[in-house]
Amino acid sequence: MSVTESIYGVLFEPVTTLRTLAVQKPYGRALLIFLAVTLLSLIFEQALMVYNDNEALEILPANAVWMFNILGTFLSVLLLLVISGLLSLISEIIYGKFNAGGILVTLCYASVPGILGPPIHYAFSLAGQEWLGSILALLAMVWVLILQVIGVRESLQVTTGQAILIMVLPGLFTLIMITSLVVVVLSGMN
Repeated sequence: MSVTESIYGVLFEPVTTLRTLAVQKPYGRALLIFLAVTLLSLIFEQALMVYNDNEALEILPANAVWMFNILGTFLSVLLLLVISGLLSLISEIIYGKFNAGGILVTLCYASVPGILGPPIHYAFSLAGQEWLGSILALLAMVWVLILQVIGVRESLQVTTGQAILIMVLPGLFTLIMITSLVVVVLSGMN
């Protein structure tokens, strides 16, 4: 499956395409697509910050902003690798199914519609309709989230409910840990 066929498939035939990608696991192409989406999104977010006269841009030198963007891109890739392994580990513990590579590839490809959000937001901001741009960018994010659930489901060959549970558990666990920590700290202050 070529890059253009993969991207078309993710946008218009996501179930079949993500299932195929989870089996084939084209790691290099998937990571390049994720990097391209992330970098192009950062460029439009930077333009949106300039257009809205963001105060942070006035304080920081231009080179520092781009260094933060590059660092953010590197951390995004690192986080993607960790999350792929974590979701696969959770699935193996609960359902006995493991496919970290498939999850990594499908999450990378699921990010493709995310490239639409920042340019749409920026274009509508220039047109004086920032609220509409925000709503459309949010819809692009929802599309990415739906594709991520489909990707995890097809990678691990579980049901949609099981895929959602696998994806929600790390956040739920983190929330419980932070809440517990806050309760301990606050009870120690009294």
